[in-house]
Amino acid sequence: MAGTQSYYWYNLTTQSVVQADERPGDDVIGPFASAAEAQDSPAVLVEYARAWLASDESEPYRAMASENDDSADYA
Repeated sequence: MAGTQSYYWYNLTTQSVVQADERPGDDVIGPFASAAEAQDSPAVLVEYARAWLASDESEPYRAMASENDDSADYA
């Protein structure tokens, strides 16, 4: 089919890159423009999460979490 864009997705269950025109399932993140972007996406998401946890924006959520579970290390 002419003009169809194919995307790359990272499958969280199989920990592999999948190429598909549409989202292939609920256990994927993406879409990404390249297979390399998809492959690197878990590490990038962890970086973003750590940066968010260190930011002031996460403070209300860290406070709520600490009220519920004193053993967790969120930052």
